[in-house]
Amino acid sequence: MARSIPALVTPSVLRWAREQDDWSVDDIAQKMKIGAERITAWEEGRERPTMRQAKDLADKYRVPFAYFYLPSPPPPNDHRIAQTDYRTFGDQGVHEMSRSLRRLLRDIEERRDCMLSLYDQLGLAPQSFSPDSSTKMSAEILAERIREILGLSVEVQKRFKRAEVALSHCVSHLEALDFLVFQAAGIEPTEMRGLSVAYTEFPIIVLNRKDTPNARLFTLCHELTHILTRTSSICNEMGQEESSEISSAKGNIERLCNRVAGLALVPTQALQAHEAFATIHHFDPDEGKISELARFFAVSREVILHRLWDVGKIDRSTYFTKLTMYRQAYEEAKGRREGGFIVPYLDAATQVGKLYARTVMDAYHSDTITLRDASNYLLGLRTTHFPQLEGWCSK
Repeated sequence: MARSIPALVTPSVLRWAREQDDWSVDDIAQKMKIGAERITAWEEGRERPTMRQAKDLADKYRVPFAYFYLPSPPPPNDHRIAQTDYRTFGDQGVHEMSRSLRRLLRDIEERRDCMLSLYDQLGLAPQSFSPDSSTKMSAEILAERIREILGLSVEVQKRFKRAEVALSHCVSHLEALDFLVFQAAGIEPTEMRGLSVAYTEFPIIVLNRKDTPNARLFTLCHELTHILTRTSSICNEMGQEESSEISSAKGNIERLCNRVAGLALVPTQALQAHEAFATIHHFDPDEGKISELARFFAVSREVILHRLWDVGKIDRSTYFTKLTMYRQAYEEAKGRREGGFIVPYLDAATQVGKLYARTVMDAYHSDTITLRDASNYLLGLRTTHFPQLEGWCSK
């Protein structure tokens, strides 16, 4: 029987790769179906994994196999801002995050690194986004700035009809400013509904693809407020009610972002000018009128409900009674929405966004990167799907 070929990998890089996703030695040993002492021996250089084992490790750690042959672990990328410490994001520490969320954090930073590199190779310069905004500004002023950035007006919103169209419009306006807007595919909304990193070049916003389009639209505005105010964050609670469990300074920022998002999507003057507004009863608002307003502004009924409370059209008790009813209906419908097949090109495309996908394809067509590189940058999308992807990017 032929002997297995040992892989002459660098022990310290093996350990670095394992720690990237917070794998313990026992975790990876169990996945590899070998003893934990073998993993330790490889990382200390006392033994060598076989080629097959090394490739299996690279697959599980989600790093290029060639990394294992580097003389030392790759240094942190100088393009990344020092203040982006994900341990301070959200309501949990990094070690309490799911592996899927930790991987997402790594992926979005790597995509941004990729964009910086490709722009440089293509002779392009990313636009600088340096807003003169802060959390001390009024929600109304911040909301107006968001409407300007997203190209929103009452006349524009009248034409949307559907939340999907409104979301696409807003994402397109951000991508025109060199925002990277990604969508997470494998993370529960209870852990992450939105994420933002306030870079000056290629700021990042991440939405959760498991959310409905109107929920993602609200999240987009919420996260854009974080970008405007330079308060990068991972958000898993978009509830606007004043009894929110989030406390302290972070809670104040989250409530501000929620209020700004509501005002940006449903401006007070436009809401009060709508004919349905005048006929809404204070203590028992008509569901048909609330749904009519939601369709007009391409938002959820929850957003309309909160805006009606904001302007004093309904009282607190009515708001919470209706909100409970809406959330129960949402949970009942959730199971019916989940599942289903999504075609490969659209799966990759919606995760990375049009700006990123277009840049990768431009780099390929200009012979800046190889076909294999392009596939790797696009989440392993097969090259046979590239024409469909390019068609989607051109819409």
